[in-house]
Amino acid sequence: MTHRVRAAAIIVRGDELLLVHHIDPTSEESYWVPPGGGLEAEDASVIHCAIRETFEESGLRVIVSKVAYVAEFQESPSATLHLEIFFLADSYEGEITLTHLPEDQPDFDIIQETRWVHRDELDSLTVYPEELKSDFWDHLAEGFPTTIYLGRRGTEPT
Repeated sequence: MTHRVRAAAIIVRGDELLLVHHIDPTSEESYWVPPGGGLEAEDASVIHCAIRETFEESGLRVIVSKVAYVAEFQESPSATLHLEIFFLADSYEGEITLTHLPEDQPDFDIIQETRWVHRDELDSLTVYPEELKSDFWDHLAEGFPTTIYLGRRGTEPT
């Protein structure tokens, strides 16, 4: 079994979340996730990974500090176990663009768009982690007093 660490930034603007739309080329599943990606050798930390990946997938420069969620999922058929760390963005600046997405990145052809998604629209979309559709808003109102472990899930998209 291989392992992969993924770091992402949850960016909130009022009642909206910044999400990245993916379409899996194999299953054709359409899903939305916060901007983020795999830890690379050049990353000094998982925080740096979340900052770099957010810039690549959205064009926004973020400052993150608080870990909101930690999750695991098993990807099939590669048998990769993913550990995901979701940071809450303290602030952001810039304009949304995909022009910083490296063409040699595996997700280059999978990522369709990045945009602000209103919380009322979330129920009509496949969103990972699913907590962003409901419990997230309560956790946000409470200020995320602790990091929340979302558990280990079965097969989900990368």
